[in-house]
Amino acid sequence: MVKIQQKPIETKVNVKPVFVWLIHSDSKEGPCRWGTEEELSPESEKETGRNYFEKFEDILKENLSENARIMDPVLMEFGEEFQVSSEMMEKLEPDSQETDLYLVSGHPARQLPAVRIGERFRKPVAVVTAGVTNVDASAYLRSRDLEGYAPLDHDELNDLINILKVRKAIGQTKVLIVSDGEPITAGVVSSIWNLEDLKKRFGLESNQISLEKFYDKMDEVKGKESDRIREITEGLMEKADHVHMEEEEVENSVTAYIATKKLMEKYESNAYTFPCFEACSSKVPAEKRFTPCLTHSLLKDDGYPSACEGDLSVLMAMASLMYVSKKSVYMGNPSLAATENPYMPQPSIEKDENILRVLHDVPGLKMKGFDEPDLPFEIRPFTEGGWGVSLRYDFSRDEGQKVTLARFNPDATKMLVSEGEIVGGGGFDEIGCSLSALVKVPDVRKLLHKSADYGHHLALVYGDYVEELKDLAEIMDFKVELANPV
Repeated sequence: MVKIQQKPIETKVNVKPVFVWLIHSDSKEGPCRWGTEEELSPESEKETGRNYFEKFEDILKENLSENARIMDPVLMEFGEEFQVSSEMMEKLEPDSQETDLYLVSGHPARQLPAVRIGERFRKPVAVVTAGVTNVDASAYLRSRDLEGYAPLDHDELNDLINILKVRKAIGQTKVLIVSDGEPITAGVVSSIWNLEDLKKRFGLESNQISLEKFYDKMDEVKGKESDRIREITEGLMEKADHVHMEEEEVENSVTAYIATKKLMEKYESNAYTFPCFEACSSKVPAEKRFTPCLTHSLLKDDGYPSACEGDLSVLMAMASLMYVSKKSVYMGNPSLAATENPYMPQPSIEKDENILRVLHDVPGLKMKGFDEPDLPFEIRPFTEGGWGVSLRYDFSRDEGQKVTLARFNPDATKMLVSEGEIVGGGGFDEIGCSLSALVKVPDVRKLLHKSADYGHHLALVYGDYVEELKDLAEIMDFKVELANPV
């Protein structure tokens, strides 16, 4: 089995719990403390703090989501001088490089140690309280261009951890770009074009190989991986509701899929784009009788973002949606569904119905979740000649399903986002790039006019993730533009 670099979607946020506790030098009451002499004694304060610390890790294990990896907690005791000593900070040094989030808890006067930790290590710091100290610490850190967060409870902390995970996953994403020239392809000139800037701001890296290298790998795989090709082919054909192709033709597209995974392994990549137009012009797909559609569908179901036509703008949106939702993400060309198209018969749609057609032959079988059963599908040929596997899913099965649509602009500084609802599907039994989801949006013309700043593919995920994308934009320093703001 081909193994690729760790899936970014499986990454976790390394949470470093820090329990801080103030111990006074005597038992005197004052403006900041009150109680009996016994309660306020240094010995009693120390014992109380250490008892709380003993319970700290168990509380976190009970309440933090699976997106967090809880690191060894650290107890930091400080005195009424309110000085955070270098010795205290040294307790955090050994694993500071791998820490993604410092979670500071403990004494009510926890904000000073929290901000010192943020200043020292320049990593995100969260303080969870119902108010007061958490917003105090976050305001200090944010005013100094450091990351401070003030969740009010564990649910909000888990929301924060999920968004930090998505940012971390994007920073671990490395795209294999198949292209004979510039990353901008003939099919999508609105793709993100500045790869160095993409790496600098988001950490996303890329490798580029030629079509010739890809075709050579297909030849190699066909000669050496016949058993694996047959195994995957038979598995797909057995799971499909109907197969409208010869087994040999299915094997050709499976060969392209295995070749892609081999190349992703070689170049330590975990995301993929393929230049459909340029490949078509080379005539080699016709000779080898394959299309990349199956590869895109299967990679996404494996948890790897994979975009048609070399489109990095939709790939970035796809990765964001995939990582936040843990679902395979559909993508396609967005257009007015009411437009008459004699080449692609569709249900009759009135002009004012605000229906968007999102069209591409790359549905995922895990669009309802990676932990959910595969969706029902058929295997159909992309071409009149009977070759080029296209998995077909009938989107009309999901009428009423809420969806989120998104795309980055060519500068990767803004993301266009829209909510929607599936109201039907089209092209299920047609050849060519014809499969589509019909999505009702608040104002389809406004969405498409705003797309003039973004480009033509849209990523589509099942569920409403608008708020999560807005939160992600805030911590990754890009803007979200809502297609239909309230």
